[in-house]
Amino acid sequence: MDITSYRQAMIRATKWLLSQQDNDGRMQPVEHGVATYHKVPLAYALMGQIDRAAALTSWIQEDSLDDEGDFTGHYPRPPLLEHFYPWSNSWLICGAHRLGHFGLSIPAMDFLLTLQHPQTGGFLSAGPEAGLRDHQDGLSTAAAGLACLYGGQIEAAEAAGQFLLWLWDDQPGGAAAQLYFVVEETDQIITDFEKEVAPYFAVNVSRSKQWYHVPALAGGFLTLLYEATGEQAYLDGAHQYLQFVEGCAGDRYTSEASTFLGWAAATTFKVTNNANYERIAEEVGSSLLAAQLGNGSWLKGCMGSDITADVVDATAEGIICLASLAESAAVAIPA
Repeated sequence: MDITSYRQAMIRATKWLLSQQDNDGRMQPVEHGVATYHKVPLAYALMGQIDRAAALTSWIQEDSLDDEGDFTGHYPRPPLLEHFYPWSNSWLICGAHRLGHFGLSIPAMDFLLTLQHPQTGGFLSAGPEAGLRDHQDGLSTAAAGLACLYGGQIEAAEAAGQFLLWLWDDQPGGAAAQLYFVVEETDQIITDFEKEVAPYFAVNVSRSKQWYHVPALAGGFLTLLYEATGEQAYLDGAHQYLQFVEGCAGDRYTSEASTFLGWAAATTFKVTNNANYERIAEEVGSSLLAAQLGNGSWLKGCMGSDITADVVDATAEGIICLASLAESAAVAIPA
């Protein structure tokens, strides 16, 4: 792995992010609320930008954090982040907790845990408006499970992990051709949906432009859960999810939805020393380097909604992935 190129790309991306931050700490475009900044605290933490991170998290706590621990603020979430409500909250918790901004991360964690189904361990897609018979999904659960790990909520993280293991094992006809990741009525995997919303419900191995980040995040989270608990079933589940992505279309390394495949592969390589995960991480890393714009930014991340906030979000996402790649590259260097 080209650790020097990863680090240089991360520095360029960080410089661009800093140029989008106002003196009061907020990120532009402010009118898109959490869609703009939800991954930035973690990206800043990984790059050692402690002062700028503190300014941002303080602004978020003042502007967006409500009495329940949710991020409601002054600006509505775009529809995609309403549909997968726990997503933004989870990344903010990861960043704030890593920064030690517990006045933000702890109440936010308390709220996030209210969205976890008490029976299944999955997280409710629609957030606080959802009932226990409404949708749960693998994407929200993987991101929220990761936040639980950051916050030391191991019991909740394991419940999320168990949901993801069940989701894999209970796939209709197995997961050879299509991975369904949304559940209703507690235990019914949804297989019937309109074509235009298919990315919200399934990943199809025979089609390009799929949401590869869904199984990738599930796999990466399960790897970290294995590292935290030593339970082999979680690592076995990680292998299954990541091997599924390996069977997908040729753009699995190069699309906007590929970034977290690099993160997951690098994470799993560090734990297993499996050369195939190193190769996957390198493939995604090369694609990320090629896609970076001259000003250091990336145009759109895995949950892009065709709004101006996408560039800030994609750039923070790129830093998070490349940090994992650089760390795994350092592990791979012979002593």
